[in-house]
Amino acid sequence: MVKVVKNFVKVNQYTRPGLKLAGVKGIVMHYTATPGASALNERDYFNGTCIAIKRKASAHYFVDRKEAQHIIPENEVAYHAHDKNRCYVSFLKPNANTKSISVEMCVEKDGMIHSETVQNAAELVADLCKRYGLSTNKIVRHYDVTNKICPAPWVSDSSQLTTFRKKVDSLLGNKTVSKTTSSTSQSSKSTGTILKKGASGSQVKALQKRLIAAGFSLPKYGADGSYENETVQAVKALQKKAGIAVDGIYGPATEKALAAIGAKKKKPSSNGKKTSYPLPSGIYKVKSPLMKGTGVRQIQEALAALYFYPDKGAKNNGIDGYYGPKTANAVKRFQLMHGLSADGIYGSDTKAKLKTLLK
Repeated sequence: MVKVVKNFVKVNQYTRPGLKLAGVKGIVMHYTATPGASALNERDYFNGTCIAIKRKASAHYFVDRKEAQHIIPENEVAYHAHDKNRCYVSFLKPNANTKSISVEMCVEKDGMIHSETVQNAAELVADLCKRYGLSTNKIVRHYDVTNKICPAPWVSDSSQLTTFRKKVDSLLGNKTVSKTTSSTSQSSKSTGTILKKGASGSQVKALQKRLIAAGFSLPKYGADGSYENETVQAVKALQKKAGIAVDGIYGPATEKALAAIGAKKKKPSSNGKKTSYPLPSGIYKVKSPLMKGTGVRQIQEALAALYFYPDKGAKNNGIDGYYGPKTANAVKRFQLMHGLSADGIYGSDTKAKLKTLLK
């Protein structure tokens, strides 16, 4: 069993509000996105700097290759998975912060999650599942809850969540993985079930909206939240276009195809918006004074086109021509997602990957 160090942060309004959980209905998995930082480093950040900069964020556990730091009591709220009242996992609605325990996995200097860290996280989560009577389909990603790219390696390769659940099942002594574990990668905010004819609800409605946005019309009923013949035909059309099995059922392969088509559709086209994204050469990073100008703006616009906003929700999504910490963070998130050295510095490798994805 992984070594668990109880090391609670002080009660404060930003990282440990002292609010009581409404109950434990699930476990939300995260990753730290701070290459090289240990679980103890993260604990100290949330007990110090995070409070000082007045940032509301935290998690119950941080896990690395050596140990798990338990920094928020399990019966208290941690600020880990709530974004403007969005919650796409039904059993955690309306606010996952009040109904779940959060586990953050630390990343190595290369931005990846080490197998030993994953093993330690699995041992911790298995213990949580046992104590709270949770099945492994109650283990979800931050991405499933709010659509945030977290844990990034598990978003780019959704099978990693399935593998993790199997590992937890094995630790619990279960002979088989629950039937719903194979399909929780859906960007339609699925909670672990494949969407098919007869399904209904918010997950189906979200899928229908994405189908329409991607050019697969639902002319009669639109996004009505019911997975009936019209939606089946739209999904089949998507599958046929993508060259995958045409069965009208929305699962991981169909999600991947829809995400790819949706990304292309969302890129500015011939309606007067940008159709190309010139990118500067050279090195761009956080300096004092901040680097600024057209080159920085070009980097920011390219990142935003791929949904790595410098500051989502801010004016123009933070595109301001200044290479500050938020732009560096957007670059780092992009790098992590695409197998690059995650240092937040724009250079030739990052430029090349951006150009490839924006073609």
